[in-house]
Amino acid sequence: MEALPIHSLYTDPGRAASRALCGRDIAGAAPIDHSLPAGTSLTLTPDGAYHILILIEGEAVFTTAGQAYAWTEHAVFIPAPDADCRVEAKTAVHLLEIRWQIREGDAEMAREYGTVFPYQVSYARSRQYRDPYKSDKTISRVMVEQRTIPRFAMGSVESWGPDFVLSHAHPSLDQFFVSFPENDMFVLIDYEPFRMRGNEMLHIPLGSMHGVDVTEKKHLHYLWIDFMVSDDSLHQLDTLHKNTDTMRAFDEKGEEA
Repeated sequence: MEALPIHSLYTDPGRAASRALCGRDIAGAAPIDHSLPAGTSLTLTPDGAYHILILIEGEAVFTTAGQAYAWTEHAVFIPAPDADCRVEAKTAVHLLEIRWQIREGDAEMAREYGTVFPYQVSYARSRQYRDPYKSDKTISRVMVEQRTIPRFAMGSVESWGPDFVLSHAHPSLDQFFVSFPENDMFVLIDYEPFRMRGNEMLHIPLGSMHGVDVTEKKHLHYLWIDFMVSDDSLHQLDTLHKNTDTMRAFDEKGEEA
């Protein structure tokens, strides 16, 4: 198998820049990596897409519909698709934006979900879940539930080695992995390992067998970003992600806090 294209994210949020990533990997999804030095800002305007904003590092104020919301890493902020949004960097900020194109039928689905915008959630307060592919040690979180915006869901996986995510496939979910800066793991695609370090983004080929291995004393920490491609997608997420009713966390040495 040829080497997978692993895209590097910015590692210097003190330098102003914006760059498109994985632009043609998933139809309708446009990831954009933003670096905002302290005191600078970014303005987003309605363009027929949801703007999912992932604050990876730094402190920022999000202003939309006349209200300001202050957040620190890690957090997700989604303005209403018909509203402007201004992001002001209070410190150097690393922001990943996912533009998810609205398509026919989404408006009806959105009304059914009844999401109040702006949608915002902190990593630390996100719902934790279990699924059959991960060990008891692993901490999994859902940051954007599957009935928040049409055809989209997002969460995270965290553990310390040695640990694993068993190889599995989901033909109804197209997916990106995005690694937090401290991540160092091996992603298995059709059982072939590819090393994924921190600040990287990878498209998991639709329908492929994929899993993760992390070796002793290494930190596994990444986001999964799901795009639903069939009517079975919701059922799959509903079935797999079982609520734990816990709020676990690891300390900086990999011990459960």
